[in-house]
Amino acid sequence: MPNFALHNLRTSARVFLAVVTLCAGVTACGEDGKREVRELRTQVQQAYGTKNFKKGLELSQKGLVAAREALGDKAPDTLYFVQAISENTLATGNMRAAIAAMKQEIAMRAAAGQDEKKLQPRRTLLIKIAEESDDKLTAVEQALEVSRGIDMKRGKDPQPVYRTPTNYPVEMYRQKIEGDVDIAYGLDQNGAVTEARVTTSTPARVFDQAALESFKQWRFTPMLDSNGRPISASGFKFTLAFRLGRQ
Repeated sequence: MPNFALHNLRTSARVFLAVVTLCAGVTACGEDGKREVRELRTQVQQAYGTKNFKKGLELSQKGLVAAREALGDKAPDTLYFVQAISENTLATGNMRAAIAAMKQEIAMRAAAGQDEKKLQPRRTLLIKIAEESDDKLTAVEQALEVSRGIDMKRGKDPQPVYRTPTNYPVEMYRQKIEGDVDIAYGLDQNGAVTEARVTTSTPARVFDQAALESFKQWRFTPMLDSNGRPISASGFKFTLAFRLGRQ
């Protein structure tokens, strides 16, 4: 019996030491992971600063994996890397990949609990990229999310989420003439402009054509019914101002 008890004691001691060693190893691995995240973040910043976007993208992707493992999906460093992937992909000029990267970024930000106010600048940037890449589906999806985030019900003014550049008539610019164009318009359920027409303008008919050519390509936050579903609507007004030095 005494020998049996001694055997159990020795076995327990070995198990205890193994557990202690394992715990120490896990702690060390955790600290190594955090250290790797910090180092990768510095390297990403350096690569972006020197406009080495390809390298920055590779480092950002590596950093995202490391941050998710060491810190979790909701950590600030994890969100830093997912945005860095978007920015570096944009800078390389690969718009299709940039759209996919920004979708991932926005989804992770939302899952981390960021409110719509913080997400809107990223959504509107994605809408711009999608519109200019002829990805209408993504543009509509994001415009609808903005609408839901600000509860775009009847009685509210639609908000533009994408504007095409408005050409200032050359002769008016040379003569330093400014003006305003009042436009009445409607929206379809995707936030695209319908039935746009000039109601008044100053000076009369000088800027009308340029204003309408641009305005008809804009996208607004879709109107929502009481159940949060997008609907078409009309009876809206917008003033497009022509000012020297800006459009």
